[in-house]
Amino acid sequence: MQFRDAAEVVTYVTGETRSIFYRELYGLRPENSALRIESKEQWEALPFLTKTDLLAKSLAERSFIPLSEIDHLRVSSGTSGKGVLFSPRTHVRNMDYRLKYHTFENAFMAFTTPMMPHWHELFQKEHGHLPRVIAYDPANPVASVRLAQSAGVDGMSVFIFHITAIGEEMKRLGFAQHIRLLEVTGEMCTRAQFEYMRDTFPHATIVQSYNSSEVEDAHIGIPCRPITGEEPLAVYHPKETHYLEIVNPETGALVEPKAGAEGDLAITAYAGEPSAFPLIRFRIGDTVRVVEEQCPHGSWSFTVLGRTEMDFLKIPGGVLRADEIERVLRTMPSEVSDRFEIYCSEKATSKGPLLSPLLRVELKKSTDLSALATRISQALRVSARMTYADGVAEGRYAAIICEAFQPSLGAKTKRIIHS
Repeated sequence: MQFRDAAEVVTYVTGETRSIFYRELYGLRPENSALRIESKEQWEALPFLTKTDLLAKSLAERSFIPLSEIDHLRVSSGTSGKGVLFSPRTHVRNMDYRLKYHTFENAFMAFTTPMMPHWHELFQKEHGHLPRVIAYDPANPVASVRLAQSAGVDGMSVFIFHITAIGEEMKRLGFAQHIRLLEVTGEMCTRAQFEYMRDTFPHATIVQSYNSSEVEDAHIGIPCRPITGEEPLAVYHPKETHYLEIVNPETGALVEPKAGAEGDLAITAYAGEPSAFPLIRFRIGDTVRVVEEQCPHGSWSFTVLGRTEMDFLKIPGGVLRADEIERVLRTMPSEVSDRFEIYCSEKATSKGPLLSPLLRVELKKSTDLSALATRISQALRVSARMTYADGVAEGRYAAIICEAFQPSLGAKTKRIIHS
């Protein structure tokens, strides 16, 4: 989507006969006509849309079509702590890029969000194939995988945190080598998770999808390439029906999409009629980094670093970042994986409260956790000029404590937790 296309969406959503949601958001009175955006300055003056804005309105107030015509509802996970949000949707469109990675001729397995098996059936049917989809039931992984084997499944679209349960059962049945496409979603793929998938499904093309329950015209980004182990693991470019912007999370100013630039992602998305709720400048709450100013697909590409409010913590003299912790753990591949949780609390001292992190890591072998914590502190950068260990030496922070943990097989991993 180009700027002029995005501007036309504003005119559409503020029409007098449309839902009043955006008219109220933009302060239009009943006698005002639809808003027309003629310049970038006018566009940038529009307020950003947030989840708080959406939660403040009922489903009926947010829908641009009659409720009886809504195809399905998506519910957010609530992990941001802002409350659970129900989002209206019509059918998923503009997904033909997936045909580069798989034929979809044979039976397919999909995760159990109620609409997903039906969407995959429709996708197969639209491309001339018999619609055959197995729903993966995390409460019954053995039965699900056995059914998938019987049906001849050769591709899957599942949550990352279900991969281990699926993979172990498929290996036990001698079926994992038959998988040709593995599309994962739900959270960012770590290197440890990628290596498990690569080793377990040796013939599969591995693709990461980037979604949000609030975005009707999913996916948010189109994978530039499969995950191959090249860093960054997952890289995306904007979907043709999306207009993406990068926002400084502190000032709200736009950030130019230059290589290496970082910021909060804002999404304008409209797939055309019917549309339950076009998004205008929605700040999704994810921090992204620009990989290329112009990727082979003709647009800037990006990778997702994490949740803006959950994967980054301001600390004296710098920032504690989940992606930086992940980088440090990847330098110790024989001892730990790059999956972790860090609990950040304050420790009372004679000099006042100090940040006191408990870093829970997935061990690959028996390790001196105290020595491991020291090495991590020495390598972990909190600013361009300072490591965490430097901050401890200066009395800014308490020392990191390391503890072993086993990631859950059935839920997202929260990486930075304020305790």
